[in-house]
Amino acid sequence: MHAVEWVILAVVVLGVVIAIFGWDRYRGSRKSAGTVSGSEPTSEVFTDPATGKRMRVWYDPATGDREYRAE
Repeated sequence: MHAVEWVILAVVVLGVVIAIFGWDRYRGSRKSAGTVSGSEPTSEVFTDPATGKRMRVWYDPATGDREYRAE
């Protein structure tokens, strides 16, 4: 194989590995969904159409994550 073919093969293999295991795994200490720590309740309240319950938005300024919790 020529050098160009090896580079193309390496890029394809790397892309497949990232697609299978997810890019977040390689980005550092990003928290998984649903584990927002340091979040604070905001003044945003709404009614969930599926359950009819009041929901409040919680926001974590450090990560920018938003979480919705029932009141």
